[in-house]
Amino acid sequence: MNLHSPRDGDNASETRFKGSGKLAGSAWQNYYHSDVYRSDAIPSMPPGGHPDMDNAFQRLPWGRNQNPMVPNTMEAQLAYAGLFESETDVEDGFPWGESVFSVSKGFLSGFQSFLYVLYMCTALVFCISLIGLIFLILSVAINKPSAESFISLFHDIKYFYLIVAVLYFGGKYGRLLLAYLTDKRQRANPTGLYRREGLVRIKEGKTVFEAPFIEFDAYLVHTPSGRGGRYFNLVLQHRYSKHQLWMKGLLTDAMNQKEVYAYWDMIQQFMDVSGPLPDVPIFEPFRARDPVTAAHDERTGRDPFKWRKVTREAWRKDHEQGWQNRLQETNFHHPCILDAHIQGRGLPLPVEPRGVMLA
Repeated sequence: MNLHSPRDGDNASETRFKGSGKLAGSAWQNYYHSDVYRSDAIPSMPPGGHPDMDNAFQRLPWGRNQNPMVPNTMEAQLAYAGLFESETDVEDGFPWGESVFSVSKGFLSGFQSFLYVLYMCTALVFCISLIGLIFLILSVAINKPSAESFISLFHDIKYFYLIVAVLYFGGKYGRLLLAYLTDKRQRANPTGLYRREGLVRIKEGKTVFEAPFIEFDAYLVHTPSGRGGRYFNLVLQHRYSKHQLWMKGLLTDAMNQKEVYAYWDMIQQFMDVSGPLPDVPIFEPFRARDPVTAAHDERTGRDPFKWRKVTREAWRKDHEQGWQNRLQETNFHHPCILDAHIQGRGLPLPVEPRGVMLA
């Protein structure tokens, strides 16, 4: 198993796109929009911000994407990556791929999860009930071996197994139907981050707000957990309007704020086309379709199935603790590379005209 250790200094952000013959000219222009986010080419921006948010929550710095690994999301990530067993499976990755990180989530998604749990629990109940059914059949066969006894037993258990069948097939095929409906609904909701275009889109009612990624400030927000602690989440707040996006697409209600720091690192690296996609499971199936990432992986000889070879059991046994330790030891507090390009933060404010009317 060729999985890098958290101690080997494998930091994808350290390897930047230097310009490859395979990416020169048309390949870059055809794939990436002219306004994509590049951490090595940040333009100057006008003043803006939200002092109320700055007073209430911690504004997270941009840059130095040193640890995009969120250990507590890894089992979900490995399960998602495992859906793409071969390169031919990646034609339709959703909600995460090489170009879009979807954040939309609705009632159908939650109900789909409920039906999946119902289907699995009903299957378990059915398997357990078979043990009791075997004992009942043996009891009738030994004590009252007659056709009437077996018919009576059938009438006694038929409603139970009818209910089990309805719940099992309803959960199984209802989940598949809702998966189809949810997929259509989520695809109709463009809310998410767009690496290829460098944009953030937020659907609000029947309208869609769109702005460049670099126009958003990231905040570590917190809410009471109800047990004396706090839940932490990541919110992207548009610097020049009231629009905001709660980044609950992957990490929800974290108990450790460093998980949110790492999540923000992952989001930045996903949007930053000056380097490859984050080396985490959810993006692994799509790395070959992103030109910058494909060039990086070819240059470094990365195994295309590095993460997909790791089972969830192997993750828990061999890797989880090491990455948890690395998360705790990482210092996420550093100067913000974006502030130096924003007027009123790192750049001086524009000089206002100071004309004076003289008598």
